[in-house]
Amino acid sequence: MDLFFLDLLYLILFSISLPIVMLIIYSRKSSNPNLPPGTLGWPVIGETLEFALACQRGNPAKFLKDRMNKYSPQVFKTSLLEANMAVICRASGNKFLFSNEDKLVVSWWQRLMKKILCFPSVFDETLVRDNFKPPTFLPQFLKPEALQHYIAVMDSMAGEHIKIYWSPRGEVKVFPMAKKYSFALAFRVFMSIADPQYVEMIYHPFQILTQGFLSVPIDIPGTAFNRALKASKFIHGELLEIIRKRKMELEQKGESAPRDLLSHMLSSLHENGDVKSEMDISTQVSCLLFATHHTASSVITFM
Repeated sequence: MDLFFLDLLYLILFSISLPIVMLIIYSRKSSNPNLPPGTLGWPVIGETLEFALACQRGNPAKFLKDRMNKYSPQVFKTSLLEANMAVICRASGNKFLFSNEDKLVVSWWQRLMKKILCFPSVFDETLVRDNFKPPTFLPQFLKPEALQHYIAVMDSMAGEHIKIYWSPRGEVKVFPMAKKYSFALAFRVFMSIADPQYVEMIYHPFQILTQGFLSVPIDIPGTAFNRALKASKFIHGELLEIIRKRKMELEQKGESAPRDLLSHMLSSLHENGDVKSEMDISTQVSCLLFATHHTASSVITFM
């Protein structure tokens, strides 16, 4: 008898919830006729699962091609990682984006990525105001005259990396090795850290962190999202130690202290003139490590 009433309760709850879910799906499809063709998928998760499966199978382009064929080869709408978005395709779409930066479009980081990459207090601030930007002095480090100072470092590290990780192997998987190299190079250039054992200690949790970007944002033990948040907490803890040590070096040694990206971050101010907090700098370093890690690794792989 108890089992019967329990089944009846489940049936009633299902009967009540199903129309609500269908209403949400219908409203997501029918609202705002000015949006491009496409679908926002399921409530909350959108089409994240379909995209994650395509990535897991090694063919994320299939997710895009299927929707370009079904909806429009120029632009379509979708919803990924808790964010509704329009996907602009082909060369004309790239031209539109790159020629209208800070005019019709602005750079944007998805909420899930912010929560994983940001220091918790900084994440709360980014929800109120747009302070999730790269350092204003970063272009100085990307000029040819600045990059030429790092050529010798890049060359020596590349030779050492090939000798340690490539030469002993009969078969080399380039992309994972390129990620190791670019990560170590970023630590050396950004923070003057050359200890391979320390970099390796940070590298593993950083991989766990990046895996969380395509996860369902459910923060319970055992989920990829929960593991990514724990890895982020560990990495920020290490970065704070590095930042505090460098602050002491700058106070004690002055001009003789390393003059790298981290030192410039510690001496720079916010746009409003306030001194940057250690949490702000930790977040910026974490974001730069992520950005250089994947883009540089991809370029190296296809060279």
